[in-house]
Amino acid sequence: MGLLSGRVCIVTGAGQGLGRAIAMEMCAEGAVVALLERNPSTLAETAAELARQGGSFSEHALDVTDYAAYEAAVRNILDRHGRIDVLVNNAAINPSTKSILDDTLEEWRRTIAINLEAVYMGSKLVAPAMVSQGSGRIIHISSIQGFASSGLCGSYNAAKGAIIAYTKSMAVELAPHGILVNAVAPGFMVTPMSVVNGVDETETPDFIDWYVGKRKIPLGRSGMPEDVSGTVVFLASDYCRYMTGQLLVVDGGLMSTF
Repeated sequence: MGLLSGRVCIVTGAGQGLGRAIAMEMCAEGAVVALLERNPSTLAETAAELARQGGSFSEHALDVTDYAAYEAAVRNILDRHGRIDVLVNNAAINPSTKSILDDTLEEWRRTIAINLEAVYMGSKLVAPAMVSQGSGRIIHISSIQGFASSGLCGSYNAAKGAIIAYTKSMAVELAPHGILVNAVAPGFMVTPMSVVNGVDETETPDFIDWYVGKRKIPLGRSGMPEDVSGTVVFLASDYCRYMTGQLLVVDGGLMSTF
């Protein structure tokens, strides 16, 4: 449809799951997409799929907590295209399954560094270019765990909750420059991150019985990456013109039930 025709977009964590789906749908809508991913093999898989579909993209193998490498990638994108229209802060790691009684400060800091601090740094790196051009979209991927907890993933919850608050702050700060900042909170998604300790939480008998069979998720299924990518494309497109500082929940109705 060309909703993002000619726009230059950055997607972090683009090698798999939500990031890959977002990158693919953005390319399908005409965007030039910079793929940021720390795993070279999954980055190559995403790039190969985009190439088969005729997408326009560039590859940047880096860890989003390596800020020198991140800055170099942003400079490269600007040198190549002259602008950055959209940043999707998607990169994240699996939450710890330990309680505060058992986890460590090092585990906490690693989760916060990737899931929250890199959101700040990525936004900080692209914001000057967006201010200069007088427009831009920054889209954070949060989670329903940011405002409702299943327990045993405190650092993940803390990071995702902070993203929701920071979305509002950034939206107010950057609105005078024509930059819209919004967030998406996915619910249970079938992605590599749904695998915890070798078990896909969306395929366990208890999950299927309660969330699907008994319709705790009113739509009666887990979400797929494509359920999120379309929402991100909307936020990046001209259909989103007067919305900033908002959180869009994509959870099949889960947070609407008792």
